[in-house]
Amino acid sequence: MPTSIPLGAPIWVDANAPDLPTELEFYTRLFGWKTFDSGEEFGHYTEFCLGTSAANARAVAGIAPNQSDQPDRSASWGVSFHVRDCVTAASEAEKLGAAAITNPMRIGDDLVFASMRDPDGGTFGLFEPLNDDMGFMAYGEPGATAWFEYVYDGAPVEAMQFYAELFDWSVVVTGSEDPDDAAPPVELRVRESGIEFGGCRAAVGPEAGLPPQWIVCFAVDSVDRVAASAVGMGGSVLMPPGDDAGMRTATLSSPGGALFGVVSEAA
Repeated sequence: MPTSIPLGAPIWVDANAPDLPTELEFYTRLFGWKTFDSGEEFGHYTEFCLGTSAANARAVAGIAPNQSDQPDRSASWGVSFHVRDCVTAASEAEKLGAAAITNPMRIGDDLVFASMRDPDGGTFGLFEPLNDDMGFMAYGEPGATAWFEYVYDGAPVEAMQFYAELFDWSVVVTGSEDPDDAAPPVELRVRESGIEFGGCRAAVGPEAGLPPQWIVCFAVDSVDRVAASAVGMGGSVLMPPGDDAGMRTATLSSPGGALFGVVSEAA
C-alpha cells in the first residue's frame, strides 16, 4: 500500500476558490503555509505545505481555482477518504444511497479520485493513492489537519451509518449532558486500527441553517489568536472560540466563504 494512512481514514483535504490569489494570501498568512503551484497543466492546483523550501516541504492541504463553468461558486473545504480501489468504492457508495458528483478519474500517476454526495447531501471524496507521496505529509501538529467534524441538523448516529458501512468505521455515541438529548454526538474511528479522527454532532446556533457538511479542522497553538487574526485578514467567525471535550475550538470562514475549524488543547 503506497501510504501508511489507514484505509477508511481521511487522507487529504482541499478547497476551491473563486478568487485564488485572495484565498492563498489569507491561508498563508494565517497558518504560515508555503505554496507550490502544479502549473497550468493541472489547472494551477496548489499545495499548502509546512516547511521553508521544496526540499523540506510537507504537504497538508490543497486548493484550486474554480472551474470555468462555475466561476462564482463559493469557496469550500472538502475531505477525501483513503480507499483501496476508487471504482469499487464509488460503486459501493452508490449502492448505499450516495450520488456521484464526478466519476472515478485517474490524475496523472498520483491517484484515482471521485467526488460523492452522501445520502444526507454532504460531499466527500474517494482517494486511491498510487504512490508514496500522496496524502498528508504532516498531521495533528500546528498548521496541519487534526480533526474532522460532520455537522448535521439531525441525529448524528443515523447520518454516520452510511460512512460506517462504506469505510468500516466505528461510530461511538459519546453521551450528552442532557439525558433527553435525542441527537447526542458521536466519535468516529477507523475500526481496524481504532484511530479516532473525528466526530459528528447536531448543528447548533448559526450552523442550523447550513447544509450537512464536513468541517476540516486545523491544529493551532492558540485558537483565540488565530480567530482574531482571521477577522483582521478578511475572514469571519461563525462559531466563536469555546471549550468542548478537552479541546478549544472555533469555526471560521475564509474571505471566499469556505468554512473550516481550528483546534487546540483546552487550557
